[in-house]
Amino acid sequence: MIPNRCVENAFGNPKYPVDIPAIAQAAAKYNVALEINNSSFVHSRKGSEANCRAIAAAVRDAGGWVALGSDSHTAFSLGDFTECRKVLDDVNFPEDRILNVTPRRLLDFLEARGMPAIAEFADF
Repeated sequence: MIPNRCVENAFGNPKYPVDIPAIAQAAAKYNVALEINNSSFVHSRKGSEANCRAIAAAVRDAGGWVALGSDSHTAFSLGDFTECRKVLDDVNFPEDRILNVTPRRLLDFLEARGMPAIAEFADF
């Protein structure tokens, strides 16, 4: 069973083969965002690019959502999604299916999943 919020893309790690299309289809079915992590391309899981590209394409085809993460362990790469964006652009991933492009999109996604509205963010 897929957890109910966002699954980090450690399953993009080539050391652990998984059924990428099945995961993407289940995530789309249950409205779970899959994370594509910039660090996978430059630090933490080198060699993950082909799997991350396959994940992005599978999520695109399944009509699912992605969230981008920097997985930054230093301030110098905090919020850097450069490599993630290259992969998403390469597979023609729809911009409107990337959650953390705008605060409103992320908040709407959370509310659609049953999370209560956050009063402090009402103006977003």
